[in-house]
Amino acid sequence: MNWETIATLAEVVAAIGVIASLIYVARQVRSSQETAADTNRLTRASGVREIMLANATNDELRNSVIKAFGLTKNYEKMARVLEIDFDDAARVDFQNNMYFWLHWGQFSSTTDPQDLEELKGVVLSYSIPAFKYSWENSLWAPRPLDSKFVEFVDTALAGVSDDHYKKVVSQRD
Repeated sequence: MNWETIATLAEVVAAIGVIASLIYVARQVRSSQETAADTNRLTRASGVREIMLANATNDELRNSVIKAFGLTKNYEKMARVLEIDFDDAARVDFQNNMYFWLHWGQFSSTTDPQDLEELKGVVLSYSIPAFKYSWENSLWAPRPLDSKFVEFVDTALAGVSDDHYKKVVSQRD
């Protein structure tokens, strides 16, 4: 073998190495971008949950928000439907929305089929009357959430009857 052949082979091997390195770097960049997007979504979900927690636990703040957003009639109706008082209705709605945003963050950042199946089991709790009312009527969710998550929840709930929760509770007692 002569030196020209060896040099040509070395150049081919080097070129393959450069291509492999570029592919590796491209994958790393893509992975970093996906991680950053997941972090952004989870941070956003966490921030919204903190706001919901503050409203669920601080009567003055919650009442100011209700007045400012014109939500008095909404919570009066929720209180009648769930047979609870006005303040409890508002607290429950803010608390429920903490869960909706938590689960949206999980849904938006997970790709593992097992995680999604477990999350599906969790969102079936939205069939509980208080969760269901908030899911169907709240200003804070589901409208502001990603339409893919809303579809995921609605699909999970599609087979759940209104008596689902009562059955589950009676079977556990």
